[in-house]
Amino acid sequence: MQIGEKLKDARLEKGYSIEEVSRLTKIQIRHLNAIEDNNFSMIPGNFYARVFIKEYANVVGLDFKALLDEHHHEIPTVDEDVDYTQLSRSRRKSTSSKSSPFTRVLPTIIVFILLFGVVFFIWRTLQNPDGPSPDVGDEVQTDQSIGDEVSIPSNDIDQDDPGQDEADEPDETEEDVTEEPELSLVSYENAVSYYQFSTTDESIELVIESSGSNWLEIEDDQGNRLYYETLQSSGSPVSFDVSDEDFVYLRFGNPGDITITINDKEVELSTEISPTAVQVLWLYINEELE
Repeated sequence: MQIGEKLKDARLEKGYSIEEVSRLTKIQIRHLNAIEDNNFSMIPGNFYARVFIKEYANVVGLDFKALLDEHHHEIPTVDEDVDYTQLSRSRRKSTSSKSSPFTRVLPTIIVFILLFGVVFFIWRTLQNPDGPSPDVGDEVQTDQSIGDEVSIPSNDIDQDDPGQDEADEPDETEEDVTEEPELSLVSYENAVSYYQFSTTDESIELVIESSGSNWLEIEDDQGNRLYYETLQSSGSPVSFDVSDEDFVYLRFGNPGDITITINDKEVELSTEISPTAVQVLWLYINEELE
């Protein structure tokens, strides 16, 4: 039995019509029919095909992860046949392993030092055209044999010396640069939102607060439920550590009473959202949506 037939049988067992499934999932009927017929070419993109299958499975009571394992050869793949629930965290690791700004400017510093050495050598040569400079040891011995007073230069900084001021200024290129986290709405259609969050922070916290009573479901990128109950204002906010997740799936019933933040960045819901419609929100963390 193919995955489309299994979903259809589960729908019939629940007593749902195709129109009821469309109303509950916010997926167009033609796309649901395409899934039941295993005709995924009718769905705009492999990524959306997998999302629609997950929504369909949730409504009819099937385990999406079990469907993936059993029908992996039928379900469209994303990113060169790599399962989107098992995406590599190489992007996050590569961000932390980037070379420091000091390493990038080090070759330039070395070149300036070499040029300074050449200029200094030429200057010393012009100062002593008749021969080489006296040996350093001779200078020390001469200084020790003379009883004249030796004046010690003052430690005070000459404020009129532009070279001294320039030397005292910190090299801004050597300072650590912290990238500001970015959160953006990628797309919104049929009560389904896709967001992308980019950050170099090692710790990532998702915080959700409700000003009233709001049914809330949260799943991690493995399909495990992190939260599945009604969130009351008296019990909010609730927070979750999502540092190791590639994405988080949220479903909530009252968008007008909910506030979602990730590392203090507030998720601004689409202006097209109906204040009474059940919403689905996919929040991708340091992952590019295909």
